[in-house]
Amino acid sequence: MSKLPLDIQIEFFKVYNKEISVEEFEKWLYSKKELEQLLDHDTYIDLISLNYKERHAKYELGKIIDPFLDLGKFEERKIKKVLTDLIERTDDFAKSLIDTYNLYCLGYFFFNNLGFGYGLTFSEDFWDYSNWENLSIKEKNNRIDRIHPGVKREAQLVLKWLVEEKIVPTGEKDDLGHYQYLDKRTDSEKNLRTVETIKIEEKEEPLLATKNKRMSVLTRLRHWLFG
Repeated sequence: MSKLPLDIQIEFFKVYNKEISVEEFEKWLYSKKELEQLLDHDTYIDLISLNYKERHAKYELGKIIDPFLDLGKFEERKIKKVLTDLIERTDDFAKSLIDTYNLYCLGYFFFNNLGFGYGLTFSEDFWDYSNWENLSIKEKNNRIDRIHPGVKREAQLVLKWLVEEKIVPTGEKDDLGHYQYLDKRTDSEKNLRTVETIKIEEKEEPLLATKNKRMSVLTRLRHWLFG
């Protein structure tokens, strides 16, 4: 099955990744008349007939259009957005830092230092995201100031692997639901620093401050690994 041109795929990626609203996507879809020539008749009719105001519209959209998309490119775009948020310290910094831990758990193990080091600790403190949102701007900035140099360094490294195609997401999942990717890194590149080294290099209050917090993190990790 032929894939759509990449510039058109990107519009679908944007709505999947919440870069644009469903309403904005719907307007683009109805205006993009060339889709009628690029897709078979039934698929096109299904696409423009979908009720985009329904709660599960994006899920239904995926069932229609995913066979025509390169989902590896979508995964790459999704990961790059997370990394850009961290490097440039955007308003989505906190969400994206938590996402690095989620992505690690979903099989992107090249996030071991960024996700398992910084992301896990941040997730532990702000598992209920409203706790982060309730902080003052000053408190948020102080927290980000403390970890941003290390987070930025790690994010730039992962971004470098993606740009150099040393990490290539495929968009496929294994039997456990883990995302698959081609890993062309050298052994030394895979052998990254430990969480403890990250804490020392930050030269601030330890991110995993107490024995009880360490035990809490390890307990939840065991639950994720073993059920």
